Amino acid sequence: MKAFNKTKPKKLSRLKHLSLLLCMMPIITDAQEEIIMFHNVENLFYPQNDPQTLDDDFTVEGKKHWTYKKYNAKLNALAKTYISVDSAKMPAVIGLCEIENDTVLDALVHSTPLRKTGYKYIHYSSRDIRGIDVALLYNPAKFKIMDSYPLSPVIRKDMEPTRDVLYVRGLLGEISVNLYVVHAPSRREHNAKKELRKDIFHMICSHVDSLSTQGESNFIVMGDMNDNPADEAVEQGFNLKSNDTLNGSYLHNLMLNNKDKSVGSYFFNGKVLNFDQFLVSSPIKDRLVFSGNCNETFVYKPKFLISQDRSARYDVPFSTYRGMKYEGGVSDHFPILMRIKVGK
Repeated sequence: MKAFNKTKPKKLSRLKHLSLLLCMMPIITDAQEEIIMFHNVENLFYPQNDPQTLDDDFTVEGKKHWTYKKYNAKLNALAKTYISVDSAKMPAVIGLCEIENDTVLDALVHSTPLRKTGYKYIHYSSRDIRGIDVALLYNPAKFKIMDSYPLSPVIRKDMEPTRDVLYVRGLLGEISVNLYVVHAPSRREHNAKKELRKDIFHMICSHVDSLSTQGESNFIVMGDMNDNPADEAVEQGFNLKSNDTLNGSYLHNLMLNNKDKSVGSYFFNGKVLNFDQFLVSSPIKDRLVFSGNCNETFVYKPKFLISQDRSARYDVPFSTYRGMKYEGGVSDHFPILMRIKVGK
């Protein structure tokens, strides 16, 4: 039998010993990064009819034949979208619009692969006639809720009710952050609600001003504005060209970076649109981290979110429906996302 070598191992030098210990220790960065995301999910309805809202098209018996099979496929496709963002981490918060109710949110976080992430949600029902609302998914290990409530716009008697704006304040990493999730009124009826959109944006801006006087400084407004960043309703509603230090220079529209006319989150009648936007306060802008394919545009579009229609000149979202035709895609909007440092 071969004898074991009983020679003593060589002693490591002090320098090599320290180097080995450092290699074995986890890498700790000065400022942790988190991902903020927003997504218009394109009509996430539960297939059962709600007699209180105009959701009839998105039911089993409705014009679009919205079945439970299609509904479950959409839920899983949305989960795949959010899981695909980063192999190392999921978004800390995800703003959503065009969700019908708590039922679909509960299914999204508990009946899809997202159930492994521990997401919770915040949602308040609005008076929208179709029954679609905004909501926020969040990871409670990363974002600790301190306050939340809806902001309801004043609607003229001759106008139909619209969505509320969701306000949420929480602790993201080591910083207090104020979030607003928006789904502004559409451009239907020859853009009749342009002034209402402006009023809603001004309502948000006034709320930001009020909190600013109380010492808050970290603000993120995210949503489908149904206007491009340079459109009048956005610029005037948020006072983006004002000299007022709170209203004007305080919020920055990150989507103004999208100089390439072929880049957008939404497409209509062959036009590229940047309706989905982030507006942030200066302290948040200073915390931005640029990495990945959305460095300049903030638009997230992996291949499985892009339509395979070869006639399209640009990357078009792979939608669930195109008109009345079921396409089987995720949404008619690309998500948008940003990364920020959340350490002090």
